[in-house]
Amino acid sequence: MTRCESAHERAGSDVVLAAHDLHKHFGGQVVLDCVSLELHRGEVVLLRGHNGSGKTTLLNILTGNLEPDAGTIHLYANDQAEHFHFPRHWWQELNPFDHFTPERVAWEGVGRTWQEIRLFPTHSLLDNICVASPNQKGENPFSALCRRGTVRHQETDIRSRAAAILGKVGMKGRESSSADMVSLGQSKRIAIARAVEAGASILFLDEPLAGLDAAGINEVMGLLKQLATDHKVTLVIIEHVFNIPRVLDLATTVWTLQNKKLTVHKPSTVRAEVRISVGDGFCDLIRIIAGDNKHIINQQLPGGALLTTISRNKKDSLATKNTKELEKEFPLPLRERQDEGFSEADTPVLEVKDLIVHRGRRLVIGERGQDGSVQGLSFTLDKSEIAFLQAPNGWGKTTLLLAIAGILPVTSGEIRLDGKPIHKLPPWERAKCGLSLLQSRDHVFINLTVRESLQLCGVGKASANLDSLLDRRVSVLSGGERQRLAIVCSQSRNQTLHLQDEPFSALDVSALRAFEASLRPHPSKAFLVAVPTSHGK
Repeated sequence: MTRCESAHERAGSDVVLAAHDLHKHFGGQVVLDCVSLELHRGEVVLLRGHNGSGKTTLLNILTGNLEPDAGTIHLYANDQAEHFHFPRHWWQELNPFDHFTPERVAWEGVGRTWQEIRLFPTHSLLDNICVASPNQKGENPFSALCRRGTVRHQETDIRSRAAAILGKVGMKGRESSSADMVSLGQSKRIAIARAVEAGASILFLDEPLAGLDAAGINEVMGLLKQLATDHKVTLVIIEHVFNIPRVLDLATTVWTLQNKKLTVHKPSTVRAEVRISVGDGFCDLIRIIAGDNKHIINQQLPGGALLTTISRNKKDSLATKNTKELEKEFPLPLRERQDEGFSEADTPVLEVKDLIVHRGRRLVIGERGQDGSVQGLSFTLDKSEIAFLQAPNGWGKTTLLLAIAGILPVTSGEIRLDGKPIHKLPPWERAKCGLSLLQSRDHVFINLTVRESLQLCGVGKASANLDSLLDRRVSVLSGGERQRLAIVCSQSRNQTLHLQDEPFSALDVSALRAFEASLRPHPSKAFLVAVPTSHGK
């Protein structure tokens, strides 16, 4: 094979991974064309590029989850070197010890985390960490039966180490919680902790900060800095545009994937460009959506949450009032307000009153007083309003949206949609009443094509940013492309209330601008968007 461009040869013992002339195409579309790179011990790389540029594809190749069509990969992470040449010959597959697989690459010290969380949902957080520990003696049936004391001693050490790692990522006291009972942001931290426990000396992270609040970002960034500085772990990070400035504080190198090629930059040269394209991040996005003739209203909710509403109508007198003060100003129930002469136009799209939700025995939505009594959550959302629920991880943003949508049961309280009580209706009946939900994960059918997904949701014509993807299977789309598809499908029908959980995840700058346009105030629609508090900073 002829080399397309010169690449640095191994410059010294600090090179842990090198790749030369990687090619990859899906069908007739070329994703990577003659991509060459080097990674050094302790290096922190920010990998950036627009949706569909090939970032996740490159990570999949370098971690053994996908074979390139051509090229070479050299691994020096452990004591011995491993070399992989592509395309591989058929006789190489006859050797069971020479396969290019995620297991073999991981054995060589390469780990990764994913955009979609891949925890064991019914296992405890502690067990999710422990299962990643390599060389466990209990995996050998003979040792498990005949060397039970040695196995138990090792398991005690592993569990102690896993508990310490959970404490470092802010999850102390949640060791016994099952993985399906924690928030998206908390799941991200567990995924990173599991990769650390696996002993990776090269760690690829796909949006590790997405879904984290400000405190969670500080904890994870502190952990990553410690890994790179103290333990010389090499990090390659893909991150959402809002969080790129935080990664640049740690990054030593920036890789940019554009037009199927990879170029290398210094973080200092990228910082100014990011500042121009992203601006002030989430705050800037709110100002753009609000425009000149809209009003931004902040309502404090219990537990440190903030409900920021963009309204077409002036409500300046309500801007700093909490829920109790609002109830004093509007003391009459909805039906009584209508009897007193309120028009149908004054009926809120969404009315949540005294809502209390438990997950198992844990109180999630509601505030427990000193006397042990629980006060429910109350707020309203009118037509044409866009509300951003900014709350820390673990507050219950996802739980609230799932409860409103009918996926989680409500302990007590009332939910009204366009004046109609819906808290006792199943999810499909709530959808018929005009409610749609975009979940933060598991929101696409990966075995369908984009065209089939759009047809299923009743979309007659694809938007411009999906037109080129119609015949591609969703499973091969990038994270950003899947998110764009999910947003289009969730907003396809003429629903009056749109609930969206972490919709900004994986979107690049151009996709964010398109999303801003879709969130413009509409006279017959309302949006409730849940985001972590870090976006509000």
